[in-house]
Amino acid sequence: MTTTKDWISTAAMATHLGIHPQTILKLRRSDLSPFREGVDFRWAGLTTNGNLQWHLANAESSFTNFHRLTSDQFETYLGKNNRLPSRQKS
Repeated sequence: MTTTKDWISTAAMATHLGIHPQTILKLRRSDLSPFREGVDFRWAGLTTNGNLQWHLANAESSFTNFHRLTSDQFETYLGKNNRLPSRQKS
């Protein structure tokens, strides 16, 4: 019988996905995050200072199947679908 380590550290998960550890943490905190607590990641320990652990298979699947937004789906400081005024030719 073989066993695998299902839950890994942030650094190991980032390496597995080929991204920087800060990138995976930023994605986790995003409102548009592909990751769900209790499925893709969990906190080890009883306090709020516990270590973050990632489920290798679940987090990889969520990351791989995540659909990014197109630039026109983002609201900018001008407001959605607004454009900068065009320059007048002199």
